[in-house]
Amino acid sequence: MNYPINRRRHALEFKCRLVALCQPGISVSAVALAHGVNANLLRRWIRQFSAELSSKTILPPSKLVPVQVDMLPEVPASDAIEINIQKNSARINIRWPGNQANVCSLWLNEWLK
Repeated sequence: MNYPINRRRHALEFKCRLVALCQPGISVSAVALAHGVNANLLRRWIRQFSAELSSKTILPPSKLVPVQVDMLPEVPASDAIEINIQKNSARINIRWPGNQANVCSLWLNEWLK
């Protein structure tokens, strides 16, 4: 008996947002779990968008937004925010620079949705 395969479709903005969350030191599996997608699918999106970024075709120019990135000095370990989270079967330990508490709270709020 053949069963139909139900595949979810994700918007490009959703994929880009998840790929952007996958920075060095952040677990791809944890990002995938937090957003209800398979970790292997997220890894495929990372590879796909890396290839597209090299050819500069990921988003049309009208969707690009200029971003300014300021390099912050290294924060001593004593000034870091430490968060230990357990959600379902996922456990994440986070160390965030203390001088970026507002960014940490925004990220944490988004992650816990």
